[in-house]
Amino acid sequence: MSLEQDKAFFKNFAFVLIGLSVLMVTFMVLGAMFGGGDDISASNTAAVMENTAPVAKVQIEGDEPEAPAMEESTEMAAAEEEHVGKTAYGSICVACHGSGIPGIPQLGDAAAWAPRIAQGNDILYEHAINGYTGSSGMPMPAKGGNPSLSDDDVKAAVDYIVSSSQ
Repeated sequence: MSLEQDKAFFKNFAFVLIGLSVLMVTFMVLGAMFGGGDDISASNTAAVMENTAPVAKVQIEGDEPEAPAMEESTEMAAAEEEHVGKTAYGSICVACHGSGIPGIPQLGDAAAWAPRIAQGNDILYEHAINGYTGSSGMPMPAKGGNPSLSDDDVKAAVDYIVSSSQ
């Protein structure tokens, strides 16, 4: 009886191993077909190196100091300003400029924003910071109704709205 049980065990064990091997080969083939291959990792290498680069370097006496990369800091400042503007828009401005209220220009509506943009950013900044009631009769509250916003945050939100609505 023991010999029959051993044969049955090894037979079942062989089927399980064959089944797992088939599944492994199937997943490997599917991974090769849909996984993207080595091209993706090669293109990401530059981005990973840039994102993980050291923030600063230690300067040893006698070494020539490296000049700071001005283009990168300018790009970073522009990206940071856009992020601040988008965040301010998303927290305050979207309540009116993203809700479809009649008489209020909506984000992305180039036709509604064109005459306002034509007035210049200084006028837009002034209206957004100090408040304004236009010809439609809909009031623009000072700083969107949130006095805790800084003037720079309001200006960044205006810049975000303008760039998204041209």
